[in-house]
Amino acid sequence: METPSCIQDEPFPHPLEPEPDAPSQSALGKPSEKRFRLWYVGGSCLDRRTTLPMLPWLMAEIRRRSLRPEAGGCGAPPAREVLLVLSAPFLRCVPAPGAGGPGPAAAQPNPAVFIFEHKAQHISRFIHNSQDLTYFAYLIKAQPDDPESQMACHVFRATDPNQMFTHRCSIFVISVQNIAV
Repeated sequence: METPSCIQDEPFPHPLEPEPDAPSQSALGKPSEKRFRLWYVGGSCLDRRTTLPMLPWLMAEIRRRSLRPEAGGCGAPPAREVLLVLSAPFLRCVPAPGAGGPGPAAAQPNPAVFIFEHKAQHISRFIHNSQDLTYFAYLIKAQPDDPESQMACHVFRATDPNQMFTHRCSIFVISVQNIAV
């Protein structure tokens, strides 16, 4: 009897392991680059009156918007699978390979296509959901050179609660390393 096509013979790879088809870090010439497979839940600009105790509610609202579209189809887009690429001094969010649908074009990410990119040193706060440790967020100034600039909040979901701390530590390390740059 034949195994159904929906059953995979091999276990799923760990999200923190390098992509099997991807060139090694030394071949890329970027030994300090780290890639994390996550779900980008969404983002929002913060009102300047937003205080730290309000951030868990903001994070929950971004999560709710991604889970259900509003009437008329004007809701936030659903969460999407991404690669969060940490390459000093930048943090770049790109669509995950294979997440765009079937076909060979979806298997390889286009390096020119990204959801957002910014310098890791401009991250000002990390937030996590104490009820669900797979969710985390960070705050960043929309225009870092402008002291009056609004803050933006980006929310992510890891597939494993233990990953969240690894991601936060990696982002923190790259942001601290590049403060003098």
